[in-house]
Amino acid sequence: MDDSLTTTIVEAIDLTHDALGVCKLEDGYTVFVEDLLKGESAEIIITQRRKSYGFGKVVNRLSKSPFRVTPKCKHFYECGGCGLMHMDYDVQLSFKKYRVETSLKNEHLENVKVNNMIGMINPYYYRNKVEIKFHQGEKGLEAGFFQAKSHKLVNLEECHIIAKRSFEVINLIRNIANELSIHAYDELAKTGVLKSAVIRESFSTRQIMVLFNIAREMPLSDILVEKMTKKIPEITSIGYSIAKDESQLSTDPIKLIFGSGYIEETIDGISYRIGFRSFFQTNTIQTEKLYKKALEYADISDRTKLIDAYCGIGSMGLLAARQAYKVFGIEIVKSAIVDAKINARHNKLKNAFFEVGDAETVLEKWKEFNFDVIIVDPPRRGCSDGFIKALLTMKIPRVVYVSCDQATLSRDLVKLKKGGYDVVEITPVDMFPQTIHVESVTLLSLKTA
Repeated sequence: MDDSLTTTIVEAIDLTHDALGVCKLEDGYTVFVEDLLKGESAEIIITQRRKSYGFGKVVNRLSKSPFRVTPKCKHFYECGGCGLMHMDYDVQLSFKKYRVETSLKNEHLENVKVNNMIGMINPYYYRNKVEIKFHQGEKGLEAGFFQAKSHKLVNLEECHIIAKRSFEVINLIRNIANELSIHAYDELAKTGVLKSAVIRESFSTRQIMVLFNIAREMPLSDILVEKMTKKIPEITSIGYSIAKDESQLSTDPIKLIFGSGYIEETIDGISYRIGFRSFFQTNTIQTEKLYKKALEYADISDRTKLIDAYCGIGSMGLLAARQAYKVFGIEIVKSAIVDAKINARHNKLKNAFFEVGDAETVLEKWKEFNFDVIIVDPPRRGCSDGFIKALLTMKIPRVVYVSCDQATLSRDLVKLKKGGYDVVEITPVDMFPQTIHVESVTLLSLKTA
């Protein structure tokens, strides 16, 4: 029988980590259905069938959850960037807390206290950084995000999570590129220039910087700069990279064609210089709340010696340095450490020291020294086994673990618990409203007995 022609009536009994409705057929077979909230029933077709589960699509919604809302963005159902915009915001927060609890339960950590999510008053227009892809369409340059699980570009006419001025920059790039006949790069034909652009905006100074990732030397760059900065004077830096790697970890050279090459942001009185590829949290408002909670967990005094592992440009370490005796930061990206040292000097903090290197290797080197607390903010893949082994050897009394992936966090918490730490509590912070992503900060303390 062709599943794509046969409809089935189902009810969503739960949601997956990426907000698909969990449905059971009469024979017990599990089907995950997009755009079906818990408690809703619908007539569906099965679009993909695997051995123990399948995926379905709503053909006719039979009942509607009281927590369903109309998505604010016209691109919601094609873009894939905002997977929860059809869900009431308070319910989004509850769902994300549930995700944290489920991840812990999967690792048999059910007894860990999970506090309520720290949410936003206005959960829109919060992104201070956005990477936009380009495509040459029939009517000119298109700019936007790829559809979920595809390389089909959604040409954005609106976006409700990007900062408003940054979205104006996207429209401006489109208009100027069309005016100057600067085309998007075509991978197959090897024609055109523009691959992508990274736009960053400071919420405190309003400065904006733009990095173009291009296929070859930028034509008409002087005219482009003049037109961009005349229309939006907050643009204070423009650069481009002939990019083989368009990611934040790229080492492809950047050519600065306008401005200083950085913007400045302020968090709780500390000023940060942020470069084209610097790591900085993408939600400035929530970052202040996240860091405040992390430093509360760190319990810093004027005698505290603190390690800031995976420190980036020193964002958390410098805030800690105002209270601590000494702060030692570790980061593998050399340019980030350069920025961290400049940020320390700029803020007149002489007790913050930063070292380039793999976190595991540097921690191993420091294991003979005594520290009071370590703040860990690893990439999505979590901490390496070597890092955790070195950390357990050092027996640091308090660990503050900032995580953007609850599955790897739970995995690492199991290892730290086996190594002698108690997981005291977790506070999730909604850094990415309207999306399925969850950030959290966890306090662990070394067992004394």
